[in-house]
Amino acid sequence: METISRHASSLALLAVLLFTFFVMMSYQANRIETITTVEGGIHTVVSPAHRVVSSIWLGIANGWTDYVGVIGRASEAGALRARIGVLERHNSTLQESARENARLRQLLGLRERLELRAMVAQIVGRDLAHGYESFTINRGTRDGIDADWAVVSSTGIVVGRVVTVAPYTAAVQLVTDPQSAVGAKVARTGARGVVHGTGGAALELAYVTSLADVEVGDLVVTSGDDTIYPAGLEVGRVSRVTKGAPVPGQPRLPTLARTEAALFRDIELEPLVDVRSVDHVLLLAPAAGSDSE
Repeated sequence: METISRHASSLALLAVLLFTFFVMMSYQANRIETITTVEGGIHTVVSPAHRVVSSIWLGIANGWTDYVGVIGRASEAGALRARIGVLERHNSTLQESARENARLRQLLGLRERLELRAMVAQIVGRDLAHGYESFTINRGTRDGIDADWAVVSSTGIVVGRVVTVAPYTAAVQLVTDPQSAVGAKVARTGARGVVHGTGGAALELAYVTSLADVEVGDLVVTSGDDTIYPAGLEVGRVSRVTKGAPVPGQPRLPTLARTEAALFRDIELEPLVDVRSVDHVLLLAPAAGSDSE
C-alpha cells in the first residue's frame, strides 16, 4: 500500500511538472508574439516620422554640402575673373604698345619718303572745350620747330599747322578749325579751292566754281598753293555737293527770264582722320626752307 502511494505521488509530481512546462512554453510563445506585435505597432507608428526626419536630415546635409561646394566654386570663379582681368589689362597694354609702335614706324617711314625736313611729335595737351580747333605738341624752338610747319598723321593725312611756338612746346591749329585754310584740289579733276573747318568733324571746300566737275566720293588733296602743305597730301572726301547761293549784285531780270546763278558750289568734305584721336604726328617744314634731316 505504501508502495502504491509512492508511485501515485511520483506520477502526480510528474504530471504537475509536465503541466508547468507546457504552461511556461505557452507563456513564452505568447510573450514572443506579444513583443512582435508591440514592435510591429511601434515600427508602424515610428517609421513615417523616422522617414520624415531622415529626409530632412539628408536634405540639410546635402544642402550644406552643396552650399560649401557653391561657395568654393564662387571663390574659384572670383579668382579666375580677377586673373582674367589682369591678363586682359596686360593684353590691352601690349596691344596699345604695339599700335603705338606701328604708328611710330609709319611716321618714320613717311619721313623717309618725304623729301622735306620732318620730325615726329606727340600730343601733350588738348583744348577740351574746343576739340576741333587746336592741341599742343611736345616740340618747340629748342627742336628747331617754327610757325607754319605742316602737321600730318602717320598716314600722311593733313591734321593742321603749327601756329605758335615755345621753347619746348608748340600749338597746332587743326584743319577742322573754322579759321584754318588749306589750299586744296579735287584729285580727279584738279578743281581748286580752299578747305576750311566748320568747328565740328566736317570740312568744307570753298571757292570751287559752279562749273567745276565735283562729285560725291571725290578725293581732295593739298594743292601746294599755300606754301605750307606739300602738294598731294590727302585731306578728305566729298560727302555733299550743292548749288551755291546766287551771286550778289546780279542784275534783276524779268521773272520769266531770270535764272538764279551761283558763282561757287557748296561742297562738304568728310575728313580722313579724326583729329581728336591722333596721338602722334609728323611735322613738315615748309618747302622753301626744307633740309633733309
